[in-house]
Amino acid sequence: MQTALIVSSGRTGTQFLARYFAGNFADVVAAHEPRPRAAVRLAANAWAAGAVPRALPLALLRRKARRIAALRGRLYVESNPFLWGAADLFDEAFGEPTIIHVVRDPRAQVRSSLNHGTSTGLKAMANRMVPFWYPPVRSLRSVGPSPDWMARAAGLWTLVNRRLRQAGARSRHYHVVRHEELFDEAHTGLRAICGLLGLEPPGPNAPVDPDVKSNTGTRSALAHWESWSDAECGLLDRICGPLMAEYGYGTEPAWLARVRRGTEIAPP
Repeated sequence: MQTALIVSSGRTGTQFLARYFAGNFADVVAAHEPRPRAAVRLAANAWAAGAVPRALPLALLRRKARRIAALRGRLYVESNPFLWGAADLFDEAFGEPTIIHVVRDPRAQVRSSLNHGTSTGLKAMANRMVPFWYPPVRSLRSVGPSPDWMARAAGLWTLVNRRLRQAGARSRHYHVVRHEELFDEAHTGLRAICGLLGLEPPGPNAPVDPDVKSNTGTRSALAHWESWSDAECGLLDRICGPLMAEYGYGTEPAWLARVRRGTEIAPP
């Protein structure tokens, strides 16, 4: 069975993508963060941190590959942001799968992450107390030794997308799709993914409508970046700036002006 892995730093429509491919194509098996979810998450994060031997995440990925091989269908699509840390092992474990790297504007992703509870409740407790539950963002010098939750979320974006980009450079079947293109008026990102997977995009009466997103919005705890302070704009640019520019984000004159002011008032 052909295998496609949709990976990202999260908050990129992962649930929707699994539903879309499972619901619109008869010969496709699609899953969102399938079990063993926690084991894969911990092993991938620990491997990215250099804290475990490669044999551990590789064994989990190979077990997943065996389960996929037992499924019926032409194509298996897994939408799973927790795989990011083991992206350099994908080819070895799955036999050169198609890798779809979905990247989102970090300003929108940080906002979505914080507004969906990353910094509060059980999520915050797990992120603080369970080793390797949260990616090793402190390995980034730009994050600093005692990051607040905004810095953590920005660090996660940089860490994950940088690693996926590096791993993808060594893979023959690696592709980048911007999150914003999944849900633009023409659904160009979805059409691009369908083309990469050899699928004919469904018509306007598809059972799973791309205009009905799944858990991709934001609540009101953190507003749009235009309402951020200059210091917050400068903080995000310090952590994400070089990489976000490579993906075409952060080019607005208003944003650049905010960043300049935020950089001027940043602590030494």
